[in-house]
Amino acid sequence: MMEPGRTAEQVCENDGPQEDEKRRMRLKRRICIMLAVLCLAGLYAVRVYAVNTGVLLPVRQVFEKGEVVPFGKDYNISEGDCCDGYTIQVLESKIMTEEEFFQEYKEADDMGLASHYYMVRVKVGNVDNEYVGEQGVHMGTAMLVGTNYSVILSPDMFRAVNPDMETASFSLRLGTEMEMWLVFQIIPGNTPEYEHIVKNPPMLQITQYPRQKLIRITDNL
Repeated sequence: MMEPGRTAEQVCENDGPQEDEKRRMRLKRRICIMLAVLCLAGLYAVRVYAVNTGVLLPVRQVFEKGEVVPFGKDYNISEGDCCDGYTIQVLESKIMTEEEFFQEYKEADDMGLASHYYMVRVKVGNVDNEYVGEQGVHMGTAMLVGTNYSVILSPDMFRAVNPDMETASFSLRLGTEMEMWLVFQIIPGNTPEYEHIVKNPPMLQITQYPRQKLIRITDNL
């Protein structure tokens, strides 16, 4: 309500500076809030950069087919799954169609998913690991790695092709060796098409960290 004796013009003239001051205060608060948000965003960006630049990429090592490769202290998932004292050697590889595979391995359960099977025959040896039964090899973590693709081992087909082995994880007596087939399913839509794999042959990856160890499995890489 207008005070007695004050005209409308006087009210506007007297209240004008107060409204201007309020607007300036609101503007200052908004600027302070924006600066605080920008500072927090900047601190977060610096933190992300520091963390990411501190992550070391694995060293890539490539070995030839037929070469005896030590697992060493490198691993796939955690340091506890390293296969120190064991070695692996790629002997041969082949690709079989679904029909060829089940004609040869009649005990395998055909789920009708794969069009082809990539087979890699390897020899694993225990050179100097004395913890028999406690430490061993985890071939289930091995995979085929090619240009923009990777294919994991099929545990079911591994057991079908290697009937004397219950799993792909095992331990060998000191100074002994064992040969086996590693089986990788080529499933259309899930893995690269057969033609792409043939044009871009994969390598067998046995470890990922701190060194990514890859073994050539064909002679035309």
